[in-house]
Amino acid sequence: MFRIRKWIWIVLAVIVMTSCSSEKFLSEGQHVLTSVDIVSAEKKTDAASYRSYIRQEPNARWFNLVKVPLGIYCMSGTDSTKRFNRFLKRLGEEPVIYDWQMTQTSKNQLALALQSRGYLHARVDDRVRFKGHKAKVSYHLHPGQQYRIRSIDYDIDDPVIDSILKMNESETLLTVDMPCDANVLDNERSRIINLLHRNGYYRALKKFIYYDIDSLAGPRKLALVLHYDGKRLSSDPEKDYTRYWIGKVTVDIVDDEATQGEFRDSIKYRGIKMRYKGPRTIRPNVVYSQLDIQRGAYYNEEAVRTTYNNFSRLKILRSSSIHFSDTEAGTLNCHITLHTDKLNQISAELEGTNTSGDLGVASSVSFTNRNLFHGSEVWTTKAKAAFEAITGLEGYNDQNFFEFSVESRLSFPRIIIPFMPEHRRVNMHGSSEITLQFNTQERPEFHRRVLTALWSYKWNGHHNRHQHKLDAIGLNYVFMPWISNTFRNEYLNNDNARFAIVRYTYENLFILNSAYNFIYNSAGGSTNAQSKRNATQFHVGIESAGNLLYLLSKGLDVKKDADGRYTLFDVAFAQYLKFDIDYARSIPMNKNNTLAMRAAMGLVLPYGNATMVPYEKRYFAGGANSVRGWSIRELGPGGYVGKDGKIDFINQTGNLKLLFNMEWRSYLFWKLTGALFVDAGNIWTTRNYEAQPGGLFKFDTFYKQIAASYGWGLRFNFDYFILRFDMAMKAVSPSYATKREHFPLIHPNLKRDFTFHFAVGLPF
Repeated sequence: MFRIRKWIWIVLAVIVMTSCSSEKFLSEGQHVLTSVDIVSAEKKTDAASYRSYIRQEPNARWFNLVKVPLGIYCMSGTDSTKRFNRFLKRLGEEPVIYDWQMTQTSKNQLALALQSRGYLHARVDDRVRFKGHKAKVSYHLHPGQQYRIRSIDYDIDDPVIDSILKMNESETLLTVDMPCDANVLDNERSRIINLLHRNGYYRALKKFIYYDIDSLAGPRKLALVLHYDGKRLSSDPEKDYTRYWIGKVTVDIVDDEATQGEFRDSIKYRGIKMRYKGPRTIRPNVVYSQLDIQRGAYYNEEAVRTTYNNFSRLKILRSSSIHFSDTEAGTLNCHITLHTDKLNQISAELEGTNTSGDLGVASSVSFTNRNLFHGSEVWTTKAKAAFEAITGLEGYNDQNFFEFSVESRLSFPRIIIPFMPEHRRVNMHGSSEITLQFNTQERPEFHRRVLTALWSYKWNGHHNRHQHKLDAIGLNYVFMPWISNTFRNEYLNNDNARFAIVRYTYENLFILNSAYNFIYNSAGGSTNAQSKRNATQFHVGIESAGNLLYLLSKGLDVKKDADGRYTLFDVAFAQYLKFDIDYARSIPMNKNNTLAMRAAMGLVLPYGNATMVPYEKRYFAGGANSVRGWSIRELGPGGYVGKDGKIDFINQTGNLKLLFNMEWRSYLFWKLTGALFVDAGNIWTTRNYEAQPGGLFKFDTFYKQIAASYGWGLRFNFDYFILRFDMAMKAVSPSYATKREHFPLIHPNLKRDFTFHFAVGLPF
């Protein structure tokens, strides 16, 4: 009852805030702009796409519904000397006063925007309605007929440039019968200049390109001529039409601690002059391998960008700069300056932990060397220790959990393939990484040792929109040196089918696997906020384990163990195939609101030497990044329910995952953003395990086992990281026993159905 009253008070407070009058802040004759609409007289024209041309918008609404910031502002008094009034005004948003001149500017901008898209006779009407101290504005678009290009001709004043354009004519943005869109025409000018900049024309300018459009060619049919007329428009045609090639290339490597003095170490490597101020920090072949700018080649702007990106991946470098100077011989001399960073770094962390109510502490220390072999190889070694006081365990003498791990990672800023000659690897840009990790866990029930080794590659595609990661070979060895008699008798030696997964999870295991992951992000490396808000991300991953060992064991006729499995050093090895796909899309609704969606599916199948997937490779549902109405590992598989309704972390896993999330994100104020969300999904098994009744995936019933939840959240965006608080309620629960309980959306129980999540970063 108390919670219901609290929510009633919150709703009433919002109503009071938003109902406060803004009239006290108005002068005589002023009106508050309450709404702005934009409509089109023709259905084929998307009026909403022209919204950005409106120069005056009303006060912001939370989730496009309630003007809470304005309400907070209006709660303040007019006396600005009072601190509380100033605080409310800073927290809120002052009323937007209707401005006739801004309306006329918006009207003209909308007309120009329509005309630039080929609606040459477009017009825009504005209507303003006043009621009391409020004003409502609407813009009515009358596009008319869209004009199209009938023919396209080119007038190029240089034969070499003309031949370059013809060789790349398949890339043109201009096509016959296209709308006469000024944006497309301008983008074509940019494309041509970028093409020339990639082919030696260092001084080519956009102003050299212009269009003639003949409207007399026919009704609503335009004849277009593209002119490249630099010899007339240029102030120095001789230089602007020079096709430059790269002459001398000089690279200065400046040590961060030796910025004063002269360059005392100078060498020449493959025609590139390298000068060192301070010690020879980076090997010449490493610097050369990052250069896309090559002596004797035509100037290429794309090569300059790639070289910047390559140098940015070298962790030993703090900054890089590239400058060109032209010569009378028609060449460009390139001067590159690289500033090195500090060689070593030591860091430490201390954190508190809470695992299902068991409190603990963890600390770690790490050491990083950014230039181990003088090739910007990054070597990081990290040691971590953790302690946790375990409660609620019966039959065990020691009630504490200790964990210690050591991880060593060596990253090379280039692709390293054994036995491949260096000259073949020069243009293969990416990174290679070796990881070794040892982890030891000592619990009251058992002691576990985990040894991990991995050799992997990473590389990026065009404009960093494509990312690739290849785990060439990975090794996981799990060893159980000690298991308590209580745990062994209760679980491992117990023939109850419920403990089948437990028995498999706590036995020695060997995994030899390979994996490939591809990620596409439409925003790429862009720092533009609008690009990030209107972004698409797609991830696909595939992983395989045990195939090579299985073929070798079968070919060598290795004997199987009592369970019919091949072993390596008396340890059974896992064999499975795993496939994951994840699609996320964010769509801006307006400057303060974004709709974000995510759909994901995963499937991992054991076969050959295994009938079960290793616990670390199985899926779980629930948690801050899944179906948020459930805590982590509380949901599934299917309609499975743990014994006595309790959470069963081992058995509440599966090898098939379906997930869907949708969020409406709305900027509130300061660094605070709100979100309304809906989640749906579950996990299943593809084999009928007795230990997981109700967990088997069936095409005719799985949709009845899809769980759903809804809720709202708050996010504090501190630029470098985001703190997230999500509050969720169950809507559909496949594990509740009765039909009435199956839909907690209709019959909610706050104590039973509410879940709170705290996390860092967005869920997707």
